[in-house]
Amino acid sequence: MKSGLPPLNWLKTFEVAARLLNFSAAAREINMTQSAVSQQIRLLEDHLGEPLFNRKHRRVSLTNKGMSYLPVVQSAINGLRRSTADIFSPVSSGELVIEVNMAFGLGWLAPRLNNFCSRYPGLRLEIRHSNWDQDFDKEPVDLSIRHGRGSWPGQASRPLLTPRLKPYCAASLSKLVHDPMDLLSLPLIDILGNHQGWTDWFLKVGVDDSAALKHRVDSVAIAINMAQSGLGVFLGYEDLISTTSLRDKLHAPFDIWIDTVENYHLTYPEGRPLSSAAKAFIDWMMDELAPLQERS
Repeated sequence: MKSGLPPLNWLKTFEVAARLLNFSAAAREINMTQSAVSQQIRLLEDHLGEPLFNRKHRRVSLTNKGMSYLPVVQSAINGLRRSTADIFSPVSSGELVIEVNMAFGLGWLAPRLNNFCSRYPGLRLEIRHSNWDQDFDKEPVDLSIRHGRGSWPGQASRPLLTPRLKPYCAASLSKLVHDPMDLLSLPLIDILGNHQGWTDWFLKVGVDDSAALKHRVDSVAIAINMAQSGLGVFLGYEDLISTTSLRDKLHAPFDIWIDTVENYHLTYPEGRPLSSAAKAFIDWMMDELAPLQERS
């Protein structure tokens, strides 16, 4: 293989010819002669030092290397095409792919997206829900909203909420609670993976929680639904509860909170230019969150 990347026009010709498996059809699609298509394929094969096509009786098929190379070339061309459109096209005609923590997506983001889409009616959104760190970054996205300490390799990060937790439960349970000790008679919901939980909260109020009944779940979204049904009490972010429809369904029996090292964070790849749509979304989201940050 010769050093350096092959010219883009050779790669574009290869993509069309490999997709159609017909040099004449490829020539018609890209407005070239068949001989020009054949020449560019030959030049590309010479550059790579490997045949990409089997040529038999005026029919062509991909070699094993050609089959392996085709999705790589298609992904690169599609990514270049989309990134060019995202960066240089108006926001209203772009596309925005967001990967979001499920609890934040359902509780905070989804009810507000109509406001954003009304501002940019031609913008296409793709929303993907994820929960754990290993669920993120499996496929390229423009922006992510994830939960954690805020340090992810290769990602710029902005915290979104006030990093503190306090108890929340259904109104029916809240009426039964008058003192922190009363919580020990109720099921407590702990969230797996969080660095601060019920033991930290009870330590702050000077109560031993070793005998408490605790349910463990793997997401805040599940904890919220369990608490709404009256099943128990969980520790939630005041900002998240107070700024959603949950504020009418969940009550805080005490205004006693603990600081947490974790938060919901808006993240995006470092060193990669943001599309116009991504910049518009970040500006809109910071405007929406500004009252919370002023209050904290």
